Order: sequence, then C-alpha cells, then structure tokens
Amino acid sequence: MSTLVVSRLRGGAGALGRLVAAATRNSRRSLAVVISLQLALAAWLFSSVAHNEWLTYQGGDQIWLVTSGWLLAHGTIATPVVAHGWPVVVAPLTWITGSTTTDLLPLTTLLQVGVLGPLGTLAAYDIGARIAGRAAGLWCALVLVLAPYLATPFFVERYRERWTDQILVQATGFTQLADYPSTIVVLVCTALVLRALDAGATREAVLAGTLAGVAIGLKPSNALFLVGPVLAFGLARRWREAALFGVAMLPALMTLTLWKYRGLGTLPFIAPDSTRQALGAAPSLPVGSFWVDSLFEIDEWKRNMSNLREFFFSARLAQWAPFAGAIAVWRLSRPAAVLLLGSTLSYFAVKGSSFVSGIENGSFWRLVMPALPLYMLLVSAVPLLVPTLPRRIAPWLEPAPSRWRPSSRFVGAVAAIAGIVPFLFVALATPSKGTERSLVVNDILVPVDGAAIRATSTTTKAGVTLTWVDKTANAETFYRLYRSDGDNPAYVCSTAPAERCELRMQEVGVTREHRWVDPNPEPGARYHVGVAANWLNDTAQGDVFALSPVVGTPTG
Repeated sequence: MSTLVVSRLRGGAGALGRLVAAATRNSRRSLAVVISLQLALAAWLFSSVAHNEWLTYQGGDQIWLVTSGWLLAHGTIATPVVAHGWPVVVAPLTWITGSTTTDLLPLTTLLQVGVLGPLGTLAAYDIGARIAGRAAGLWCALVLVLAPYLATPFFVERYRERWTDQILVQATGFTQLADYPSTIVVLVCTALVLRALDAGATREAVLAGTLAGVAIGLKPSNALFLVGPVLAFGLARRWREAALFGVAMLPALMTLTLWKYRGLGTLPFIAPDSTRQALGAAPSLPVGSFWVDSLFEIDEWKRNMSNLREFFFSARLAQWAPFAGAIAVWRLSRPAAVLLLGSTLSYFAVKGSSFVSGIENGSFWRLVMPALPLYMLLVSAVPLLVPTLPRRIAPWLEPAPSRWRPSSRFVGAVAAIAGIVPFLFVALATPSKGTERSLVVNDILVPVDGAAIRATSTTTKAGVTLTWVDKTANAETFYRLYRSDGDNPAYVCSTAPAERCELRMQEVGVTREHRWVDPNPEPGARYHVGVAANWLNDTAQGDVFALSPVVGTPTG
C-alpha cells in the first residue's frame, strides 16, 4: 500500500514538474493565460455582485475626485481635500464624458480593469521572477489573481457579501476611487525598485522614483511605501540609485504642495488648524492628508484585530503569514525581503490602526489596499519553508535574467509626462469661486452642470412646478429636490482661496419622475435638482452626483 502511494506521489510530482517546465519555457504565453483568467474572473465578479448598470458599490468619495477632475479640466482648482493625482488623470477624460461619475464609469472601468489590472499582474511576475526565477514569477502572478477570490470562503458567511460586493469590486478596479490606481502604481514601483537594486541600474531607479511620486500624488498616504525602498537601498548599499530615486520623486511632491497651497492658502502639515478654519470645517475633519497625529494607535489596532478574529477563520495565520514569507524571501534575497515586508508593515501599522479604519465596515481593507499585493507576494513564498523543498526545486529558483531595460528616452518620456503635465494642470488653474460650478452636498463636492441636468420652473394653481432634463447615463437615477427656505442661507462658503461652498437648502422631495410640484413655495425660493444613484438603485440611499443650476421661483 505504501509503495503504491509513493509511486502515485512521484507520478504526480513528475507531471507537475513537466507542467512547470512547459509553463516556464514560454512564460509570455503563460502570462497571457493568467491575465485572461484575471479578466474572466473580473467579468464574473461584476455579473455576480449587486450593481446598477455600470455602477457598483463606490462609497461616495469618487464624486469629489471626479468633480475635482472636471473642474481642473476647465482650469479650476477645487477645495483640495483630495490629492491632485487622480483628478489629473480624470481631467482629460471629462472632456469626452462630461462632469458626472456615471458618464465616466465605462472609461475608468476599462482603464482600471483592462489596463491597470494586467499591468499589476505583470509586475507581480517580474518581482517573483527576479527573486526566484520564472516559475516563481508565474506562481506570484497566479496568487495575485486568485487570492482575493479564494479568500472569500475563509470569512464567516455574514461577512462574505460585504467582502465581494464592497471590497472585491474596489480591489478589482470597478470603482473610481484613487485606491486601486495607487495600488497598481505601488506594485509596479516595487518591481522597479527591485530592479534598481542591481549595480548600475540608474534608469530603473529614476523610473521607480517617478512612480513613487505618482503614487504619493494619487494618495499622500502612499508615502508609507517608502519604508521598504529605504531599507532595501540601505541594505544593498545602492546609495547612488537611492539618491536618484529620491530626486525623481521631487516633481510630484512639488505639484502636490502647489495643489494644496493654491487651494488652501497654506499647507496642512505646517498649519493644520488654520487650514480647517479656512475650509470652514469642523476640527475633527481629516483635511489635508499630510498630517498624522499618531503613527500607531494600539487600541484601534487591537479593535481591528479583534474584528478580524470575529470574521476570518484564523487571525493568527493572517498576521504571521507575511513574516514567514519574508523569512523565505530573505534566504534568496535580503533586500527583496526588507523591501516587501517594510512596505507591507508600514501600511498595516499606520493605516490599519487609524481611527477611521474598521474591518467590520470594510474601510480597513481600502486603507491598506496598496499593501495587499505585497502581502500576497510574501504569502506566496511561504511554501519555500517546507523542508527540503527549496533543494528539490533549486533549478526553478534561479533568478531570471532581465529581458527588458528601460531606455533613457523612455525614462525621460515617463518622467516628463508624470512630472510636467500634472504641474502644468495645477499651475495654470485658478482657485474655484462661488456656487456656479460646484457645491458641497453632504460633505461631497458635486458639479453644478446644466449640460448634465437642466431644470425649469413654472407657476401653476398647484404651486411651483419643476421640470428637468437629465442627460446622465450608465445607471438608473432618481432625484433629490432642494429648496431655500425663509431667511436661512442657501449657501455657506469658506474663506480659503478655493472656496468650499456648501449647499444649505432643505431637501424637500425625492422622486424618480422628471417633474415635481412644490405646493407651498416660499416667497423668492430657489431650487436645485440633484441627480442621485447607488449600486442598489434604492432611493433611500445614494449620494447626489450632479446638481442643476439654481432655479428661482417664477413671478407673475
């Protein structure tokens, strides 16, 4: 009996070896298969989760980002609560689609799922291949693609819907938040830093630094990623490459600083309190993204880990797996190990212990999202700790020679596009003023755009009748009606250079029709019609993502 088992095990190992050998002989074809699987799984996910046409669960912040991009495309800097990176990317797209998030959804979805997703898979392959050979690269790419889906059964049943409908759609690129783009940029930057650890890899160092700046421009909290490169460059003693990496980041940091200064009139990391006052914000509002009151909140961390134990089958396994993977990587490449583990831990320690981070509501995963691919790369190395396995598969663990090196012209072009174009967008724009182009509704910046929705008002015996034309697309919408009442102000604006003007009108109705009657209009009342939508197509939920220009009460 034992002889039969051993024989079958040897036969299975032999078949696996032949499969791996075939896959690594033509790694490009194998990568094409992995990417095809990635796209097929993304399509399956989209079809299986709750969605409203193109609209999946978003969260609301995407409206501020898209509105900022639309205003920037028209030469205006919005209140810079968010960073400049994603609005700069979105800005030229809004020239095609217009101001609203739903109109933009097809383009951003295709960009993220169809372009950035495969790019991240290629980066995962490159990291694995440079550490331990092409077979390891393919394994890392496959883990990156499959792990988010395979993790679903390991959560308790009551959490799985949140995991798939809210977290996976963000981690796959179906939202318009800056989290997914910054995740892919961080992953590609990690691959380039690993290349820059080679002697004389100055072009790779410049390219890596440029992308690190892009990542910070997308989300300033991505500065946490820099822990890994600093440790790796130091351990490898690549001082020249480290210096080039740092210099290449400067254009993006200058643009971010200019964006904040021109919009706020000050810099949040210098004068956070005055910044909040200029915005007219409450002291607890986390404006600016530069300021960190505490790097690690132990009580918040314990709360999140307690919730992880509640919803995941083994919190200890999740906590210790990356350390085990780092030990395996350390045996092959010490700089690679500190690069991956340093960046991963910095996100989990700082963002994972933030007071706004919660596993129960899913925000924890979004905040640490840029570290999740690095976490999975470490976990994918854990099998190398199996006794005698590294010796048995030693021929497959030889680092793959690089087939591609960026040319000086390519590096210069990327540095120019990533550094100069965003700077020009910001430098040539003027701070927003007044209420004609945008308003803050329930703490979300919303475009005021007659091209998206235009309303008219008439007086009848029944009262004031509002009618409107809604030209937004790609989601079933409904409408929220706002009216100014009595002596109450319709708008309140901040004193910052980029005025934050909040809508203070009363919400007086919700309808799916394109007509609404106000039976008791206030004398001189004014109205806005807001277009709203959500992934469940539920009128009780959903944020307004476009406002009509103001309509006054007709006279006579």
